[in-house]
Amino acid sequence: MFQLLGAASASGYIITALFLLVAIGRLARNVLHKLTARLPKRSALKHCTTAVVSRVFFCLLVVRMCFIATVIIDSAIQGDKVEISGDPESQF
Repeated sequence: MFQLLGAASASGYIITALFLLVAIGRLARNVLHKLTARLPKRSALKHCTTAVVSRVFFCLLVVRMCFIATVIIDSAIQGDKVEISGDPESQF
């Protein structure tokens, strides 16, 4: 039971950290967008910066969603097997 609670707590911390990373990514994207708005429309630096920031932000979102899906699937698979009772035979 303590391992299950520890795993749930750890996954909660990881999900919270991923949400914070995405929030920081959004802030960085907005700041870089404001900085690149001053550059000419056909600037290579503006194009590269926008492409890199968009890809990094997309990867952060994908990692967060994959981790959340993994946690949901793991808890659904293990949810049928885990029962807390006094009888060790009925737990499996």
